[in-house]
Amino acid sequence: MRRAVWALGVMMLLGSLSAQPDERLFAPLDPVFASAYLSVRPYEGYTEYRLVFPSAYESRYPANNRVVGWWLVPDGLQGRVPAVVMLHSLGIRRPELEMGLARELVKHGISVLILTLPYHMERTPPNTGSGDLLLQGDVEILREVVVQAVWDTKRAIDWLQRRPEIDPERIGLVGISLGAILGSVVLGVEPRIHTAVLILGGVDLAHVLWHSVLGIRARLNLRAQGYTLASLREALAPVEPMNLLSPELGAKTFVIGARFDIVVPTEDTEKLVRALGNPKVFWLNTGHFGGGLVQRPLFRMIRRYLEARFSGQQVSPNEPNLLVPTLRIGAIYSPERDFRLALGVDFWRSDKQGTLFVSGVLTPKGSSLFAGVRLRLGFSAGAEITPRRTTGAVFWHFVL
Repeated sequence: MRRAVWALGVMMLLGSLSAQPDERLFAPLDPVFASAYLSVRPYEGYTEYRLVFPSAYESRYPANNRVVGWWLVPDGLQGRVPAVVMLHSLGIRRPELEMGLARELVKHGISVLILTLPYHMERTPPNTGSGDLLLQGDVEILREVVVQAVWDTKRAIDWLQRRPEIDPERIGLVGISLGAILGSVVLGVEPRIHTAVLILGGVDLAHVLWHSVLGIRARLNLRAQGYTLASLREALAPVEPMNLLSPELGAKTFVIGARFDIVVPTEDTEKLVRALGNPKVFWLNTGHFGGGLVQRPLFRMIRRYLEARFSGQQVSPNEPNLLVPTLRIGAIYSPERDFRLALGVDFWRSDKQGTLFVSGVLTPKGSSLFAGVRLRLGFSAGAEITPRRTTGAVFWHFVL
């Protein structure tokens, strides 16, 4: 009886994820539309334009219906250059991280158009914060955001293909966090994308929202509306990227994930990798934000991948010297020293998931070693080791 119920549950889950995609994702758009530059700023080796054009999707908020972006173009062009459309992370007020990656690319001959996603920055409706509407638990807005982001990206590609300095056959996509989630949908419906880099993203939108550390408020609102994870999956199935991606797309995709991610859960990044079949993959031994510790070599890795793809060369292996520390931030308790704030750096892990691990720990009361087993909800149990003695300890932490 239990097996029958379990099998029925699996069938219902697969059915909800395989619902018909939203037809709007495939809708043809008029490739001709008005655009303008808000500003032009020259820098050493490139020029930065502030671009604006109307969104093809008209939302309920007028402020959201104008797409703003930063377009970086290398100076001294000789022939047409490749370009990428870059989609940013959630809730930002200015694309600092994205601009750093864009500068790495443009200084090596790749033009970059950073788009402002729906409900972010200049597109934020009055009396809300950048990106806040995506975390309100409004399912209709979530579906609309996916469709609008796809349409905005398609329009960006239309605009780039008309530029005389851009090679229309070499336009790529780079997405970071939320931008990678939305970018996976774009990748599934836009055949003009030459190559894609999806950084700290994932699929199974409902699961991401239901389990992300950033989704607490959204989950409370969704539960108050009567949603469960299963019914949310069903509601978001028409815009679910797992329904749109195929193994054939893996050959032109680079996925960068974090092994201890609690913002976009690691298991949802793993689902993205499986949906793409055999993409190039690089795993950071960090949480969602730890890549900032190796930002420059990470940017170089992404740039070299794009250079190889755009030039038709074989993609090179990952950076051999990209060593990413695993930092654990939280609090530790042992009977001898009581509760203390703690910063840990891993010295050893038994497996990729860090089921067993040893960390060097720094606290206000001195340093020690913690050897333990990973439990749930950020807790680990084990022993704290000092030169004087070894005692049982509990270490609550999150991985940066």
